[in-house]
Amino acid sequence: MPAKQFIGVQILRFVAAMLVVVMHTTEAISVRITGAGPDHYWSGGAFGVDIFFVISGFVMAMSTARLPAGNQTHLQAAWIFLKRRLLRIAPLYWFYTLLKVALVLILPSLALRSSNDTGHLFASLLFIPVISPWGLVQPVLPVGWTLNFEMLFYVVFAIGIALGAARIKFCFLVFLLIFAVAQIFPESVALNFYGKSLLFEFILGMGIAHLYLNYPPVPPKIALVAAIAGTMLILGINWVDPVDRFSTWEVGAGLCVLVAVWIEPWIARLRLASRLSFLGDSSYSIYLSHTFVVPFGVLILKKLGFQESLIIIPVICLAVIAGGCLSYVLIESPMTSYFKRAFFKKPSFSL
Repeated sequence: MPAKQFIGVQILRFVAAMLVVVMHTTEAISVRITGAGPDHYWSGGAFGVDIFFVISGFVMAMSTARLPAGNQTHLQAAWIFLKRRLLRIAPLYWFYTLLKVALVLILPSLALRSSNDTGHLFASLLFIPVISPWGLVQPVLPVGWTLNFEMLFYVVFAIGIALGAARIKFCFLVFLLIFAVAQIFPESVALNFYGKSLLFEFILGMGIAHLYLNYPPVPPKIALVAAIAGTMLILGINWVDPVDRFSTWEVGAGLCVLVAVWIEPWIARLRLASRLSFLGDSSYSIYLSHTFVVPFGVLILKKLGFQESLIIIPVICLAVIAGGCLSYVLIESPMTSYFKRAFFKKPSFSL
């Protein structure tokens, strides 16, 4: 049975992608046009990642609420879940990663950080966090660092399904263990990478799904209060500290998703709801493809004589949206359909 699609969550997914796009556009402007360097950019766009992770936890919990189904064993349900997530995430990521490798060989000046190292490439394709040739724990396609977190979540979640465990509790305890061990062994690259409070954003999303499935919807006034509280947390000024970041941005992201779920009946009645939902469908393509559109677009605008960020940013955003939608229609959707037909006997729904 297909999982219910939440248009509000889809719209929020698009907003999250565009926050990251704007952040990387300001970084490209800082490097390519103003000369201020890669450390001068609008860091607030990173909040989009927090939203992504909360949405991921919510969607995974909602889409597997009835697993195992039929005559499936827990182990079979876990394997099917994991296979679906891999087919949904990996092919497009591999496509853009290999495209990045090719472009670095052909046009190395377009990449802010570029180095083709075979070991680093294979680690990137396998979602293994390692130190890159430029000294950061990033894959070949830098935005792919978030997918390393996603894959860890999928694996832990699948193990929870296989064991027949209460998934929220199981994932929370595993993430808490990883977080605690990372504080004891900070020299470990993988533990240091994963040992962040970001892990618990997936739990926030799962908790929102639990609220939706087990409790009646709240009145609009409560949703409004939650929206105001989320906005105040997002605007908190102490988010740089890990603890403060969780108490502001991460909880704020949770409230954003919660409000989107609560007001779904109103959002679904909007005239543009289906079109806005399509942008949400395209958000993964937007997220991956913007790393090519942004630097290329900024260089083109620079050659055309544009210097003002207030002009460059909206133009780049429009180009990214167009490129991401084309990527979704021409690359991601056909690719996903092909692999589903290849690895499943009958068409399966998209988680």
